[in-house]
Amino acid sequence: MADWLSSYPAIKCLLGVEVKKLAFITMCLLVNTIQTISANEIDDAKVQLIDKLLVQTGQSSIAVGKQFSGVFIQRVTEILKESNPDMDPRAYDIIEEVITTTIDEEIVVNNTLAKIMYPIYSKHFTVDELKQMVALYDTDFGKKMISVMPMVTQEGMQAGQIIGQSLGPKIQARIDERLKAEGIKKI
Repeated sequence: MADWLSSYPAIKCLLGVEVKKLAFITMCLLVNTIQTISANEIDDAKVQLIDKLLVQTGQSSIAVGKQFSGVFIQRVTEILKESNPDMDPRAYDIIEEVITTTIDEEIVVNNTLAKIMYPIYSKHFTVDELKQMVALYDTDFGKKMISVMPMVTQEGMQAGQIIGQSLGPKIQARIDERLKAEGIKKI
């Protein structure tokens, strides 16, 4: 790692753990997609449809780059403020600038995300299916669906957690009852 990181253990920790997880996931995606189809093997018409779909769904390189930069900057800033509260405030501006520039270069300028996404979409959707998806997302209903589905998914996960929490005591009671009936010591 770069020498300047040694003076920022919080960034070192963040880069050592969270970014490694992201890198691992990215590598898994790359290995899987490289084995099936290369982005260069996808015809231009399909690439254009995938590009339009990524923009419609908020997954364009620009949108994802901004989201990733924002989250990364926020996380690094939080960690640094906790571990080094007396740090020069200008350092935060520098860190933000470097993170934003680096992510922008990789994700937007080099189009790395799209190059990863092209083979994934191409593998699962035909040109006709992509056209249908693009057409759907161009309608008022499609636009609403894109904007509302993240909230529906989040609320569904919260509902699932409530169900899971209510089942926990029931499951534990039944396990205890069965173990007792079998003469097995309680867990």
